[in-house]
Amino acid sequence: MYNFMKKGAFMLLVACLAMGMASCSDDDPDYSNVTPPTVAVTHSISGRVTGVDGEGISATVSMGGTSATTKADGTFVFENVAAGTYTLKAEADGKESKETSVTVSDGDSNNPVWNVALSNKGTAINVEPDGSASGVVTSETLKGNEDGEIEMTLTAPAGAVEAGTQIIVTPIYSTDEVEQAAVRSAVTKAVGSTLLIGTRVSSSNASAELQESVTLEYDVDPEIAETITAQKYVNGQWVDAEYTVGTDGKVTVTVDQFTSYSLLCNATISSSKTSEAVSFSPDSWDNLYGSGDMAVSSASYSYKIGTDISSSGTNKITAYLIEIVARAAGAGVTEATGTYPINVTLPVGTAMSISGQQEVTTLTASALGRSVSGRQYGTVSVITRSWNRQHTGGTD
Repeated sequence: MYNFMKKGAFMLLVACLAMGMASCSDDDPDYSNVTPPTVAVTHSISGRVTGVDGEGISATVSMGGTSATTKADGTFVFENVAAGTYTLKAEADGKESKETSVTVSDGDSNNPVWNVALSNKGTAINVEPDGSASGVVTSETLKGNEDGEIEMTLTAPAGAVEAGTQIIVTPIYSTDEVEQAAVRSAVTKAVGSTLLIGTRVSSSNASAELQESVTLEYDVDPEIAETITAQKYVNGQWVDAEYTVGTDGKVTVTVDQFTSYSLLCNATISSSKTSEAVSFSPDSWDNLYGSGDMAVSSASYSYKIGTDISSSGTNKITAYLIEIVARAAGAGVTEATGTYPINVTLPVGTAMSISGQQEVTTLTASALGRSVSGRQYGTVSVITRSWNRQHTGGTD
């Protein structure tokens, strides 16, 4: 009798457990079919404004009807930018302004980065009562690369310029106008088309004209002087300028009108593109087996702005090459922190991750058997991925 009662109690317990499990199964949702959330694609445009020396400066960056003031390190950012093409302009007291065109692609979360170096405004040289003038201007360089300096001496004979005016001498380091026009020009005897240094010669009187030719002497290394050619910008195109090269390496250009002049050398610039991972914090959220909804607001990430040039100027040629790379890709490099907005709710049974890549362009300038390389950091691409418990229905 006891065994029969014991067996009956056991069977009753099994039946109750079965009914309880069936009841729980009926009430419990099928989390394998929960739809993961989709993160809205957002864009930003960021960058850094520096001097030619690579140090961050206080500047204003405008984009359409909006503007941003740089932080102490020269960085700036425009958040929540819609897809499209924008003109950015950087301005700072005592500096030449610069602008560029930036395109934000639709669909992907690409975040362009602009690193820009602003050079000093031109130097004013007073004209003597007899119409003569003379003055020396030295090019700016990256901090620690003073061997890359180029001294420019302007000499105007008597009667060359109207008395009481000023001659403005402005070094040109890297502009699309100079570089592209030099490459396009069909009237050139250049053995190379890379800008070594340029100079804009103008007058405080916009309507003034030179009555006599002026000389502009560049003190460069004799070895690279042998590869130099000079051009001037006339009627919207670059043409040959009259110049001579001395045995001491000094290149003397004849300035016969107020315009821009350039020294081109036979340096070549090559480039290759790669990418490197961008780290996020946090980079994942797991609510596959949670007890309630999980709110996800944003993730912070670190990336780089600028160009990292690891070489040092061991002589004037390598120092010049360092300046060429810096002018083409941006001076200095710094690490910046961004915030990527997510703003989704993860239901129980879902998870999400975020990752990214930053475009890296390696630029190499070569001349006379030497070469210098720099790593230019560009657009940051962000990818978010969510999935459910069965890893189906995921979104990117």
